[in-house]
Amino acid sequence: MTPDGRRGSDPRAEALLARFTALFGAPDGAVPVDALATDLLGLFVVESDGIEVSGLLVPATRYVYLNAGEARENEGRRRFTLAHEIGHWVCQCEEGGATAPGPILCRASDLSATVDTALEREANTFAASLLMPEGAVRAAADDRMDTQSAAAIFGVSEIAMAWRYFNLGITDARPGEM
Repeated sequence: MTPDGRRGSDPRAEALLARFTALFGAPDGAVPVDALATDLLGLFVVESDGIEVSGLLVPATRYVYLNAGEARENEGRRRFTLAHEIGHWVCQCEEGGATAPGPILCRASDLSATVDTALEREANTFAASLLMPEGAVRAAADDRMDTQSAAAIFGVSEIAMAWRYFNLGITDARPGEM
């Protein structure tokens, strides 16, 4: 994190995307986050109306539960939540060496830019780096693409793209202050 609170890119997300590309080929369009979770990492992704959190990772069973209501409401948010849970898997389970830590619950507030737990910030930065790779985002910005257009191309919400532009220093306007 920079002194002004900006978060750059997570090299682990870039490495995961490179691993996926080496095995399955370069994605055509938005990062295929579901295929990455299931085909590359062996996670089971389930949408459930029975959970009150945005996402839930159960490392012992390799299950990721997504809030079905939120998923139906906003596909970009669904993709970010799944990428966030993948971030927990890579950062806390694979890299952290924990083979079966307890369930990791993520609430809607955990996905916001103001979250203050280190693990949630780490998973957010990972998710942003995975879904919106820095090089591709910078190329979009160099083409003078606004956040709304870029969000559509990357398959994320406009607010997620606005934060990515801010965190990469493409804009100095913090989302919400634009």
